[in-house]
Amino acid sequence: MKKAIFFAFLWFFLVAAPHAAGRVYPVIEVEDGDTLVVEIGGAPKRIQLAAIDAPEAVPNPKFQHDLERTRLPREVLLALGRAATAHLKTRVRPGDHLVLEGDLNKKDRYGRIAVQVFDADGRSLNEAMVADGFARMYSRTPVESALGERLMAAQAQALAAGRGLWGRYAAAARAWAGITP
Repeated sequence: MKKAIFFAFLWFFLVAAPHAAGRVYPVIEVEDGDTLVVEIGGAPKRIQLAAIDAPEAVPNPKFQHDLERTRLPREVLLALGRAATAHLKTRVRPGDHLVLEGDLNKKDRYGRIAVQVFDADGRSLNEAMVADGFARMYSRTPVESALGERLMAAQAQALAAGRGLWGRYAAAARAWAGITP
C-alpha cells in the first residue's frame, strides 16, 4: 500500500504537476498529422492539435477541399499527408500519455476537440509539428497570442531551413499551405 501511494505521488510530480492546468490521457491512435484519438472518461475522443493544420493522409471532406483548392495531383497531396502522419507517429505512439490543455467539451466542425497537446517531456506537439515542418500554423481559428507568435516563428524557421515537408515536397507543401514562393 505504501509503495502504491509513493508511486502515485511520484507520478504526479513527474507527469501531472508540470501541467497542472491540463490532465493526462492515454493515446489510442495517431489518426493523421494533426489528429489523435485519446481515451477520455473511458471513451475514445478525437483530438485536434489546436491552431495547426497538417495535410490529410486519407481521402475525406477536408482532403477533397484541399484537392480542389490547391489543384495538386491526388497522390502528391496524399503523400504530404502520409509524411505528416508518419512524423507525428515518431513523436507519439499508442499507449503514451499526453497532457491536454483546453476545453474538452468544445468540438470543431469535424467533431474533434481542439486543444494544446504536450508529450511526457512537456513539449507541445502542436509547436513541434510546425517546427519540424510537417504542419502549418492555422490562422483561421482564434489562438492565444503567445502560442500564435511561437507558431509563426516556428513556421518561418522551418520554411527557411527546408525542414520536413518544406524540404522534400517544397513546391507542393507551399501550394497546400497557400504560401507563395
